[in-house]
Amino acid sequence: MSWWKNYPWRMIQTNLREIDMLDINAEKFVEDLLEFKATVLLLNAGGIIANYNTNLPFHYQNPYLKGDSLKDIVDLCHKNNIRVLARMDFSKVSYEIFQENPDWAFRTIDGDIMNYNGYVQVCINGDYQQEKAFKIIKETFDKIPFDGLFCNMGGFQNRDYDFKDYGFCHCKSCRRKFRDMYGEELPEKEDFGNPVYGKYLKFQEEILKAYRKKIVNYIKGISKEICFDDEEYGRIEASTEYKRKLPHFPYLASSNCRAIIGDGSSNIICSNTSVEFMAYALRHVSVSPALQELRLWQNLVNLGALDYYIMGRIDNHLDRSSFKRIKKVFHFHKENEQAYIGLKNKAEVLLKRTHRWEISPEEKGWIRTLTESHIPFAEIIPSEFMEADLGKYKLLILPDIKNFTKEEAEKVDDYVYNGGMVIATGETGLYDPYVGLRKEQILKSLGVESIKGIRDDMISSMFHLSDKDKETFKSYIDTELIPVGDKMVFVESRKETKKYLRLIPPHMYGPPEKCYFTEKTHTPGVTKYYYGKGKSIYIPWLPGSFYNQVGHSNTFWFMKDILVNMCDIQSVGMDMSPMVELSLSEKKNGDLLVQFVNASGCFSLSFFDPIPIYNSKIQLYSKEKPKSAISLRTGKNIDFQYKDSKIYLTLDKLQDYDAIIIKKY
Repeated sequence: MSWWKNYPWRMIQTNLREIDMLDINAEKFVEDLLEFKATVLLLNAGGIIANYNTNLPFHYQNPYLKGDSLKDIVDLCHKNNIRVLARMDFSKVSYEIFQENPDWAFRTIDGDIMNYNGYVQVCINGDYQQEKAFKIIKETFDKIPFDGLFCNMGGFQNRDYDFKDYGFCHCKSCRRKFRDMYGEELPEKEDFGNPVYGKYLKFQEEILKAYRKKIVNYIKGISKEICFDDEEYGRIEASTEYKRKLPHFPYLASSNCRAIIGDGSSNIICSNTSVEFMAYALRHVSVSPALQELRLWQNLVNLGALDYYIMGRIDNHLDRSSFKRIKKVFHFHKENEQAYIGLKNKAEVLLKRTHRWEISPEEKGWIRTLTESHIPFAEIIPSEFMEADLGKYKLLILPDIKNFTKEEAEKVDDYVYNGGMVIATGETGLYDPYVGLRKEQILKSLGVESIKGIRDDMISSMFHLSDKDKETFKSYIDTELIPVGDKMVFVESRKETKKYLRLIPPHMYGPPEKCYFTEKTHTPGVTKYYYGKGKSIYIPWLPGSFYNQVGHSNTFWFMKDILVNMCDIQSVGMDMSPMVELSLSEKKNGDLLVQFVNASGCFSLSFFDPIPIYNSKIQLYSKEKPKSAISLRTGKNIDFQYKDSKIYLTLDKLQDYDAIIIKKY
């Protein structure tokens, strides 16, 4: 069996600066890792800078190699049962190497390079990434017995560390390859009005797919026991950034883990790292220690591995404020590591994401609602969607997923036709990823006859709930209004579609004397359409985006009522505090693991120690009465009741994290 299978993955990434090699001591380095109970180390080896003695003229040599060697460190890690992954970055070369090889560089449409502090961005289609990178990999693994590889900043990069956008690459290699593949010249800019731009998007996909296959085959040719990113493990980051749009998303680590794991069929390890530093420009200063700890607990709750990323070495690190928190979680996992092996998400709801690395506002709102309603769910990224088994899920959520290929739409329609349920919002399905806006809705299962228009000036509009509507939207006891937000899609629905809510169109606002409306239209805020054996709920506006932006209960009620009352999705913790995040997973033998993390320390833009939450009640469906329920934090048995095929139990006190193992036999 390959070493990474069922491995207790507790990774530390020490992103070494070149000066760290001046006096690095292998024994001290490994001793520090052992104090954390780390089992995996990610160590930068080559690419931008060679942290070993290289014989390759195009591999910039670290001038500070005075301390112990990387091989000394890796060998000592192996003696202490720590696996080591090599970090390599082939996205840039030093300016001196660029001058000798100008054709390797990324080029703007005007022929300019992307030069950041003396390091020049190279293109994935150039000879450096297509040929020289492989020679660097071979030399590295010939000299040092690394157990795995992580390649940083791959693909078509077009932004620098200040987030300046240079457009897409127009280097000679890109121009030549595009001409060879499509017989066209590269488009000048992003423009769906130009059909060549759609071909360019396909060009990027084909290049990335081919490069991916090439590097995997090469690495596995060296050794099949080399663990590689996005093959055996998937690496992603929970981070902050100084100029990133606020507020911080409190469920970032959780969502990252779910997105990488997907429907669970790939058995990939999700190594979601907690990035210690605040921003690129502030790489030596830690974010709040409470946030670091929260991220790691969220990793566990969502079946991810533990992963912590710092700049430099542990022994010379100048901000050690999070060390105690990280050790706390790592040590807990060490003591209970067998409980986390072989778990599968037991969710009935799947949420489709637009991107791997970015979570849209609409997605964030639905993620919040599901989490705060204690409805277990999974997430899927576009690259994995066509392989996902939708039949495992009772409900598929499409939160403003604009781009749909014909094949993806057919997959969704088949899922609904065969008995599945879909919630779709906003402009879902209205765009072809290579052509742009469609003239009609491609998803037949939504019951949309035609698109009449899209408006983004709806801020003063609302929906009115009738008494009949309130039979479904039961949370609206003392209010008849739901705000729309900015955008709404106006559609003509099929005759058999059931409609809910009535639109109050945009009206005057300003002086209170003029703030009133006089019209209620028949335009619905929600439609329900039966398609085959299943049904779809279409919401032509963006409740998730509005909830993510303002956070008020009015919008939360709407989404929760859709989930619970219209789709009959059951909450596991109906009476539990919304500040508790919960997941439900299962082992092959039928044992259940219910995990809890206390997010009450999230306050505005800050993260503090969570306050204790008492009497968290849950109810779980089970065909048979379990043998026992035991808390991982205390080791104590938890009393439970079994009635009408449900397990009822109460977690008396939740401080930061807990997990209850429910043993079936």
